[in-house]
Amino acid sequence: MKRISFAFLAGGLLVLLALPTPHGRAQEGPSDSDDGASGYPGVRPGTGSPPASRRARPSGRIRLITWPGFEAQPDGSSRFFVQLSGPVRYETSQSEGRFEVLLRGVRIHLRNNGRPLETRFFETPVLRARLARRGRDVAFVFELRGPATPSVHAEVGEGGYHFLYVDFPAGQGPAPSAPPAP
Repeated sequence: MKRISFAFLAGGLLVLLALPTPHGRAQEGPSDSDDGASGYPGVRPGTGSPPASRRARPSGRIRLITWPGFEAQPDGSSRFFVQLSGPVRYETSQSEGRFEVLLRGVRIHLRNNGRPLETRFFETPVLRARLARRGRDVAFVFELRGPATPSVHAEVGEGGYHFLYVDFPAGQGPAPSAPPAP
């Protein structure tokens, strides 16, 4: 009797997984984004895309970094950004091989958001960027290939979110090196 009920439950689960979703497609794993075949499920500034976690809604009390990101621009420039749950004060500093933006009074919402953005294979002056905790603040740290002068600005996004952008002009980075052979 237990074998029959287990087989019945397993078969029922398979049927449920094969049923169409509310969007009319069967569940086949990660789906492509609405804007093309890239399959990138993350935040894209200016598109109204929400953060990875629905619990990181904008509020007046705690400022959260809900998503760090990188975009290679069509004109050859590169843009790094963080999506925030509210407005933020920031300061910049630069030393040899490093540029930092200190975000005052914010927290990193998810541990995964602290992983580095590896950009060494892109034509950008940045090897990698990462978020680093600094007491009650968070630093957006850029490890540079050479001298570079980015521009930094903040904007209000859709749905109450805010964005901080760090833009590096085109032509300030060497051509990317080929990835190692497998």
